[in-house]
Amino acid sequence: MNGEKPLDQIKVLITRGKEGAKDLSSLIEGNGGVPVVIPLLDFKSYDDPRGTSLLSSIHNYEWIIFTSKNGVSFFLDQLEKHNIKSSSLSAKFAAVGTKTERYCENRGLPVSFVPEDFTGDDFVQPFITKGKPGGKVLIPKGNLARDVIAKELNASGIHCDEWIVYETILPQESIGNLKEVISEGSVDILTFTSSSTVHHFMKVIERYSLHAYIRNLPAACIGPLTKKTAEEYGFHVKICPNTYTVDDMVAEIIQYAAAANDKS
Repeated sequence: MNGEKPLDQIKVLITRGKEGAKDLSSLIEGNGGVPVVIPLLDFKSYDDPRGTSLLSSIHNYEWIIFTSKNGVSFFLDQLEKHNIKSSSLSAKFAAVGTKTERYCENRGLPVSFVPEDFTGDDFVQPFITKGKPGGKVLIPKGNLARDVIAKELNASGIHCDEWIVYETILPQESIGNLKEVISEGSVDILTFTSSSTVHHFMKVIERYSLHAYIRNLPAACIGPLTKKTAEEYGFHVKICPNTYTVDDMVAEIIQYAAAANDKS
């Protein structure tokens, strides 16, 4: 691992979706590493059976909460498909995370509430205190997204509906690619940015019985939920930054590589 740059020739598997993979790949490459990009996530529109009913009452919601950029994008796709202008909505918008907030603003949705915490777990009480919701709340989401916010809002007496506007899938072309790089020992560090990337990774490992090839590979995760999922599968999660960003994850990968180099 010796070299001029901190990740000199270290091969890092990048499993996040194609769009997000670019940023992480550039960071790895810029620090001398070799990004091995195999996206294990893709997204497509989902036809929720409740969609027609939810759309018919879309003007009755006081708040619309977005927990991801995909939630925003596919929600707006649904509005466009049904000739509803987002500017006609009377709802206020809330976003979990600064990236989701920025994406909302870029798509013309002014955000009125963003929690200080990056996850949905600590969203509800600050939202109730600062947002003061009195009417109905809608959460456009993916099929694998958790329902913690909706459950807590409903338990607090605030009517909250969830609308599945997209689903997360494992890209078919990535299955063979992942099998090849794992069976050939072509990666040194695994990275996971969501529980979905872990689940999809393990689908391939289990399908082709590749457990022996990953047994000693260190894993880097973003967020405690992703880490928990990885550890439940038996991964050695060596890297999990306190701030849930790829920049911080790469910074910790660099620290891990330096420590490993010192031991060798």
